[in-house]
Amino acid sequence: MKERVFPLVSLGSAGDETPDAADVAAWISGKKGNTADIITYTLDNTLNVQKPYTAEPAAGGAFYAPRIKDFLGAEENVTQEFGNLADSIREDLRAVKIKNCGFALPAFSALNLTDAYYKDAEEFEAAGAESYKILSRELRDAGALKTILHTESPNDLEFELLRGKKYLWAVPESALEQVLETARDIVVDAKAVFRLEELLDCYQIRNVYIRDADAESVNFALKYFDREYLFTAGYGDGEEYWKNLAELKIRTEE
Repeated sequence: MKERVFPLVSLGSAGDETPDAADVAAWISGKKGNTADIITYTLDNTLNVQKPYTAEPAAGGAFYAPRIKDFLGAEENVTQEFGNLADSIREDLRAVKIKNCGFALPAFSALNLTDAYYKDAEEFEAAGAESYKILSRELRDAGALKTILHTESPNDLEFELLRGKKYLWAVPESALEQVLETARDIVVDAKAVFRLEELLDCYQIRNVYIRDADAESVNFALKYFDREYLFTAGYGDGEEYWKNLAELKIRTEE
């Protein structure tokens, strides 16, 4: 038997931890020449805490939703065409280097916007997805490896328009089939890894990212995938969270 460590890939951070106001103020004051605020601070802090532990860190997460709404030029009610205004995001990317990192965003469907302009659900969703294409290009131009999109209630147009190796979707177990209609890489929670057997009967799967993996879930996945296609993954906050995931060791026969 041999102990193996699988590459840990970050899916971003929720940014739920409340930072110390003095730390934020000191950090912002040190970013001379850049416009920075608490979102920029959280972007930097949550990324840096991952780096010692992850094979592929990821900036961003749920906390980045206000920046996306600024980019779209939208409040809760959408009353005009999306603006795709990247100024505040470019300021963040000048202050926080994301080269060779992923970048996690709440997907368009996760923003819970109400359409009062397009007056057509499909046109509204398509416009949102097209804006995310533009935003993802901005992130890749700054060095991001891929855009990681989180949503609890995805729509099919998002999957259709935001597809390929540049995107990775993190969705509930109930939406895994939707992802695999247009993608070959999936994120699956450790508790739902048993779904891999039935999904393989219907879909081609390339890479599997096991969120909050444990030894049992990885060993189950190894029945169906060679180890080079398996990754442990996390979406969380704090050094202890990432350290614990990175220390997972799996005993294999090879």
